[in-house]
Parts: sequence; structure tokens; C-alpha cells
Amino acid sequence: MTTKLVYKSKDLLCFYKEGGLATVPLKNNTEGDSLLKRISFSFPDVLTVRGLNSWEGGIIHRLDTPTSGLVLCARNDETYSSLIEEQKKDRIEKRYRAEVTEKDSLLPGFPPFPYFWNDEDIVISSFFRSYGPKGAKVRPTLYEKRSDSNVLYKTFVHKISPTLFECTIMRGFRHQIRCHLSWAGFPIIGDDKYNGEENSKLCLTSYSLSFVLKGERIKISL
Repeated sequence: MTTKLVYKSKDLLCFYKEGGLATVPLKNNTEGDSLLKRISFSFPDVLTVRGLNSWEGGIIHRLDTPTSGLVLCARNDETYSSLIEEQKKDRIEKRYRAEVTEKDSLLPGFPPFPYFWNDEDIVISSFFRSYGPKGAKVRPTLYEKRSDSNVLYKTFVHKISPTLFECTIMRGFRHQIRCHLSWAGFPIIGDDKYNGEENSKLCLTSYSLSFVLKGERIKISL
């Protein structure tokens, strides 16, 4: 599946982003290809939204470039401000499917995994710190003073089968699900940064979003 409009209203758009496509352009390369650029061809109003960064338009949340799935984009300042506030309060639910393999060994920089699996479910919580050359990767840390943020990020994991997991997050940190699953010993297939089995694509897809806008509960799913 390539870039596709999944939901449209006068206030909001939701697009499917294919894996390998950046969500927004880089600050110093706004001419490069991105989901935002493709959206703006048909909906130029998204570029007039006063977002956190001028080059990100109305994009509410980003997906890592290799991750596929649903991305929200506001069409006006009021909607953008409302959804950003909902996100800060952990009120935008994002659900992902991840295809994984089990590995016993942890990559360098990971602390021992401190959580216990029950039969199917686990909540993985951590702060995050940048890791490696130019901070291109992240590592979980249980100590706020070592982290890049003062937010404790949580990944709710439901094991559908030994190789298929459903992951739910509210606010998200860069590489959060990828890092948390690798930490737990279940790296995502195709994730060359976090010990995943070699594959032509990263097997991680955001398939469902749920939130409230103007008093209305909206759920968008693939």
C-alpha cells in the first residue's frame, strides 16, 4: 500500500504512510520527499497551520521513516492546538502491529530487562536517552536524570501469537516501540537498528487511532 487518504473532514486528515517515507521534511531539506509534501499537493491548507516547527505544518505525530501506518494532520490552528493538547495528556491512543522474533541477547547499552511477562500482556515503561554516533539510536533508562526527556513512556504489549504483537502507546518517543520490544527480547523483523531479523522492510504498522475532537470520539482504522 502506498500513500493513501484514510479519513477527511474540514478540520482533519488522516493518511496512510508507506514504510521508507519520511513523515515530515528535514529542517534543512524542505524540498525532499515526505508525507507532508505529498499531502500538501491536494490539501495545501496543511502548510498554513502554525505547528511546533514551521516545516512540519499540521502534522500531529510522526512515524519513524521505516514504520508504516496512520498519521494525523490538522487543517487549521484550532484543531492542531486541540489535538496537541490531547496528546500531551495521553488521550490519543495509537495501536500498532509488530512482527517479531525472539532473541536472548541484548544489544550494548541496554540495562537488564526489569519487567515480568504474564501469559499475554505486559506494560514496558522507561525514559529514553540518545545512543551511538550522532545519537541515531535510543536506549531505555529507568532514571530520569540520564534521559533526554522527563516523560516516562509506556508501551502496552499484547501477544497475539508468538510472532505477532499488538502495541499501544499514547505519547510516543523516537523508536519507542522498536526499542522497547528489543529490550524485552522480541526485536521487530527488519529492524536493523535494534537487533531485528534481516528483512526488506520493517514489520511495524500503526493501524488504529482513537481520540476526541470537539466532543466527538473518532476512531480511524486500516
